[in-house]
Amino acid sequence: MSGQFAGKTALVTGGTGGIGSAVVRGLVGKGTNVISASVDDDAKRRNLADETGAECLYLDVSDRDAVMDAVSSRNVDILVNASGALGQTGTLFNQPKDSAQRLVDVNILGVQNCLQAVVPGMIERDEGHVVLIGSIAGPYPSLAQPIYSATKAAVHSMAFNLRMELYGSQVRVTEIRPGRVRTGMHAEMFEGSHEEADRRVYDPVVTMEAEDAAEAIIWALSKPSRLCVSQIEILATDHVVGGIRYRQKE
Repeated sequence: MSGQFAGKTALVTGGTGGIGSAVVRGLVGKGTNVISASVDDDAKRRNLADETGAECLYLDVSDRDAVMDAVSSRNVDILVNASGALGQTGTLFNQPKDSAQRLVDVNILGVQNCLQAVVPGMIERDEGHVVLIGSIAGPYPSLAQPIYSATKAAVHSMAFNLRMELYGSQVRVTEIRPGRVRTGMHAEMFEGSHEEADRRVYDPVVTMEAEDAAEAIIWALSKPSRLCVSQIEILATDHVVGGIRYRQKE
């Protein structure tokens, strides 16, 4: 399997976050040249670079000019869009403007900015693989996170559209829709408090780990060029959709 990754260049957005950093580690372990892009602090990027040897750069995916300047000239073979925002808890009719706008800017336009930067080169070379990270919250109602759910429904639609647009080329598209993953992202629901996210979201249940989602992504990337894993939906065993039910730990 490593031979399929050796010498390839991958761009992982959100690359110092939970799923993103797990993908970076997994791809580096396969011999891939990895560019990890994130808005985390310098220390976090430096630590990941020292650990993995990946190129770790600051990049705000919502800034189209910055994205184009940073990566449009690179021959990116693999794009994993792992950057994302969750936003504040509320209803569709009660959302702070700044929170809602950030979700659209990062989760929708940020994805489109990255596609704009790398997909034309993939088409020209007639090879490449795009991975869009959706969410189980996309096709199903999301209690208290409706704008996030709407943006992930958009990602689901974008994955379908992109695959149709790439028909006739050897560029593949995979959408992965994970359930709850212990990444720390849910701290956004509690004004940035990771302790509160642990207490209320992660610790009471058995969730997925970031490595679980990363392994699924790398599995899809490892398939021979004649195969496209178009969609993966992955949940913790104790998690079912339909009211978003999660069995509590005993």
